[in-house]
Amino acid sequence: MSSHVIVLAEALEHIYSGQPWLDVTLLEHLQELTPEQATYRLNGSNNTWEIVNHLIFWHQNVMRKLRGEQPDQEGDLPDFYLPENTNEENWYNTLQRLEHSFQLMAETVRNYPEDKLYGLVPNTQHSSYYYIRGVVVHAGYHLGQIVLLHKYAAA
Repeated sequence: MSSHVIVLAEALEHIYSGQPWLDVTLLEHLQELTPEQATYRLNGSNNTWEIVNHLIFWHQNVMRKLRGEQPDQEGDLPDFYLPENTNEENWYNTLQRLEHSFQLMAETVRNYPEDKLYGLVPNTQHSSYYYIRGVVVHAGYHLGQIVLLHKYAAA
């Protein structure tokens, strides 16, 4: 029988590169994008590159909250960051950071003490479950945006 933390960690892994019930993953769409496509904007929207960095930003934020640390730290990239140099090497590095971010987030969730899952996170008004479930839902939401941006960028 699976515990809640294992189910949540697996849901996160599936959205990134597994077999989610929605039948699409972040990895399959992101690995097909060129840097030019990753910077495509639809009617002033955030572009895929910014969304990827936004996901990384929030993984770091939530992992730190769960560890009782300050969520923002000196040297972090800003939310929705787009580098000045949007070449292939930087895009590849961003994708590597995203993969690492998903791995660390899933590992953090998988190893989170089940008995603390529904307790308040220090210095917040929400439970650990609230933040962990939020990260999973957040990834699914942005996956939908990326799928649409990918479709229009490739056209």
